[in-house]
Amino acid sequence: MTGTRQVRVANGTDIVKELLELDGRRVVDVGCGEGRFTRALATQGAEVFGIDINDAALAAASAAPGGENVTYLLGRAEDLPFEDASIDVVVYSNSLHHIDADNMAQALGEAARVLKPEGKLCVIEPLAEGSYFEAMRLVKDETDVRAKAYEALSKAPALGLEHETELRYDEPRRFESYEVFRQRQQAIAEDRRAVFDAHNDEIRANFLANARQEAGEFVLDQPTRVNLLRKPG
Repeated sequence: MTGTRQVRVANGTDIVKELLELDGRRVVDVGCGEGRFTRALATQGAEVFGIDINDAALAAASAAPGGENVTYLLGRAEDLPFEDASIDVVVYSNSLHHIDADNMAQALGEAARVLKPEGKLCVIEPLAEGSYFEAMRLVKDETDVRAKAYEALSKAPALGLEHETELRYDEPRRFESYEVFRQRQQAIAEDRRAVFDAHNDEIRANFLANARQEAGEFVLDQPTRVNLLRKPG
């Protein structure tokens, strides 16, 4: 892959604005969850399709305000519900590593299939480092799956995708309190509730040890990598 270049403290929305022209484009957000990032993409003038396997998350996404130019669909990354060469941009925002490792290459191949010639695939993935990762390690250690997601990207040329650029940024995650941190994590996956119930004191101590306080909030930093790929014309 191309060499990594370091950029400023930012968030995924900033980076997508920097890398992609979305106005008038058809965009797929794979693994959209409750659709916050999906709706942010739509504010850039895109027609956006949010795809997820979780019915409850899609129901919450559909009920949220600001859903203009957004369509939510039940579906899997390995079998996208779109015709060949019908999409301008496919985005994975913090979602590629959630796909079963044996299916990651198939999912990237699906992105290549639905992209138009010269279409772009943007993969935003958290790194297994930084204070947010350390605070989360006792809840769920994703070191292995994040490494496998990056390994899958190395196979992109065989799937019909060319690497354009790779960059890294640091995204601050802000929480009003430990309880807010816990609530957000439990909302991501039901199995995390049992982990918090069993190890709450230890997780809380780890959160407080890694977070810094700014303006009355607890801040954790998540180093993040972006890979931009292109489907040749």
